[in-house]
Amino acid sequence: MGLRKNVLITLLAVMVTAGCGGAPTQEGGQQLTIWSSWIKGQPGQKFLQGVADDFQAKTGIKVTIEWKGNAAAKALLPALNGTEVPTDIIESTGGAITNALAPTGGLLDISDVYQTKIPGTGQTVQQAVGDAAMSLSTPVDGTGAKSGGPVQVPYWASSSNVVFYNGKRFPDLVGKAPQDWDAFMAVLDAQKAKGRKPLALDGSIQSYSALYYTSLLSSIMGVDALAKASLDKSGKTWGSDPGYLQAAQLVEKLARGGYFIDGYNASKFPAMENKWANDEADFNVNGTWLPGEVAGVAAQGFDYRAFPFPAVTGKKAPPLSVAVNGIGVLKRAKNPAAAKQFAAFMLQQKYQEQVSSQLQDIPVIKGVAAPAAIQAVKDVFDKGDINTFRFPTGLADYLTKVFYELDDQLIFGKISAQEFVAKMVSQTSEYWKSKG
Repeated sequence: MGLRKNVLITLLAVMVTAGCGGAPTQEGGQQLTIWSSWIKGQPGQKFLQGVADDFQAKTGIKVTIEWKGNAAAKALLPALNGTEVPTDIIESTGGAITNALAPTGGLLDISDVYQTKIPGTGQTVQQAVGDAAMSLSTPVDGTGAKSGGPVQVPYWASSSNVVFYNGKRFPDLVGKAPQDWDAFMAVLDAQKAKGRKPLALDGSIQSYSALYYTSLLSSIMGVDALAKASLDKSGKTWGSDPGYLQAAQLVEKLARGGYFIDGYNASKFPAMENKWANDEADFNVNGTWLPGEVAGVAAQGFDYRAFPFPAVTGKKAPPLSVAVNGIGVLKRAKNPAAAKQFAAFMLQQKYQEQVSSQLQDIPVIKGVAAPAAIQAVKDVFDKGDINTFRFPTGLADYLTKVFYELDDQLIFGKISAQEFVAKMVSQTSEYWKSKG
């Protein structure tokens, strides 16, 4: 299931300069410890181990990695309050680093790393990854405003609001994606006319179901529209701007118009994406991790292709919804200079190319190709057309108890768009009253 994933990236030839903290090299006794969200045997584990081995061979700094799995950041939290920490670097999802660890004050602001040149290139880390990816590595407070400087260096990215299809079935779409929602609907209607149910959706994953409404709303009203309505304790914003209803009407048309594959509203993940991979449906709005998830069950010769979620006609396209994985340096790290050196060292092109070839996802460095299936998405990423708005962390409970529940009812066709908006108004008000 997509947004749960973790990965890592790069390194190679030349050493970083003193701008990365001046960690001595080729000196006996220097050590660097990494806690990783990978576990042994995973592609990312093998990749990160290779990076660490190369770094050790090049610099003489011994690297020890502890493979903690998805609970790496959670396991580290208690130690951040102590006088000593068990690791120099934490490798995990951007959300875990910026949302869970950074608020404790236990991570270094590593703005200086972004001004360091990547070995073997003339580019700084900031120039190579771009301001948008750097922004995603910066913590935010409960309102969504940035809080301090960046606390991680990203090495890998994924995007969730992506439309996947089989290039063999739709060769005309390869390199010529629908430019807006009306054009996309025309493709869906053509498939319906052939007796197809064109859309696959694993409705048991609420965040997948919500991709439709949130992407449409983002196109109509902007990336902060959902947060704006959610933070209005009266709930009235949901009913006062027609954009909230318009997005719901577009979802209602899909839900009640027979566009989704049978059983999507009662399926258990990954049943529907597996059906899509066997050509039982035509399109799947999902994340860039999808080809890897269905590789073992896909129809022979399936040609994975994707394009970013289309713009609502007459509006701007919704920016890519991007998550990054990266490394953070602990404030009490025993070897912060070596940790910073590693952060820049791992972003060399050779290893970014491995993000594409081995991890099958989006390299963060501009100009490094992604897998063919998602190159169209990478092109948008390189332009910086990604959503850098950070949803307020304090609204996680609201999303679970109010928005996701009603969005499910909307996309399953249980309520109309008008009912959805009315319920969002009333239940938002009730939610905030319950909070006192």
